Amino acid sequence: MVKSRSSAKTKKKSVLRKVIDFFVKSDYHAYLVGGYVRDSTLGRESIDIDVVVEGDGVKVARQLNAKIKGRLTSHDEFGTASISTNGYRVDLASARTEKYPSPAHLPHVYPSTIVEDLNRRDFTINAIAMSISRENFGEIFDPFDGMSDIKKKLIRILHRNSFVDDPTRIFRALRYKNRFGFKLEDETERQMRQALKDGMVQKLSGQRILNEIGLIFAEVSFEATVGDLCSHGVLPIKRNELKLMPPSRKHAFYFLLSKLPKNTLPLSKESKRIVDDFRNINGVITKLSRASKRSAIYSILSPVTDELTEAVTLIKPELAEKMKSFRKMSKIKPFITAKDLKRHKIRPQNQYAKILNKLFALQLDRKFKNRREALAHVKTFKKK
Repeated sequence: MVKSRSSAKTKKKSVLRKVIDFFVKSDYHAYLVGGYVRDSTLGRESIDIDVVVEGDGVKVARQLNAKIKGRLTSHDEFGTASISTNGYRVDLASARTEKYPSPAHLPHVYPSTIVEDLNRRDFTINAIAMSISRENFGEIFDPFDGMSDIKKKLIRILHRNSFVDDPTRIFRALRYKNRFGFKLEDETERQMRQALKDGMVQKLSGQRILNEIGLIFAEVSFEATVGDLCSHGVLPIKRNELKLMPPSRKHAFYFLLSKLPKNTLPLSKESKRIVDDFRNINGVITKLSRASKRSAIYSILSPVTDELTEAVTLIKPELAEKMKSFRKMSKIKPFITAKDLKRHKIRPQNQYAKILNKLFALQLDRKFKNRREALAHVKTFKKK
């Protein structure tokens, strides 16, 4: 195990300073782990502070929160807790080891030492810890040469079954690869391909896959990672299906979900509606490109969500004028209502929706200029 002394003590932000002061004054053995140590080594800012305690992490979190006065959330069954304060998040966990009952399932958790805790992590670059305890403050624990892999710009798993135990690490490996401009270590890539061949991703729940996709789209490099997901066959999408993916993060997220098999992800009712609209984005673009009448443009766009109309403009800027026309038409109120049809004794009433749509289309196409002309046209329906 490699130990070295860190000079990071002078670089603490206010929240981190409070965390460190708490542990330096306590008798706990505590360590900054994972992201903060990795990002500090890379010269990147990290707003998430991960602390591992050899002991009861939830109990320690409550004591720490009494000092920093944030919002505490605890998960006693996993020995973890988090404190949110001033835009920062402090995650605390009991040092633990994990045993997976079967591939792709959540693990059983057991107390352990810091070295055993590092051994359960995903990649070497995240399996580094820095002591924030009083007796050995600043010592770096790097049992898997994570620092060396950071210098070599490598993503490396800790053991052969890593992707089998937790296939979400496949998503994470590609996300880190593009975030840092690293590459997958050869054996890591081989094990990833084997896990994909063995169908490990298909064993994940829809919620876990959705969580990973959400994390990917939180990254600046989401487009590169989405490309990798398709190239490696992580998701059942061909690379050429991404040609129409909007450049906007929000719209690209819905676009990608629309390319996945229906009803495989636990989406909210509203998100499901948006995704369903995106499934027909090619059809909307084709129809809109051909539409010339104002009523036709309105008919195509009025049933779909705002997210899809925004995406169409981003994908096909040449349709911007039609989209602008649609936005103006969306503010127009119909000259004729159902009450007018009743007043003129138009029958049958179950055809009112169809009649009103036809009248509004004529209004949009400027076949009549005002309500008086529209009412005159209503009389033609009475004759029919």
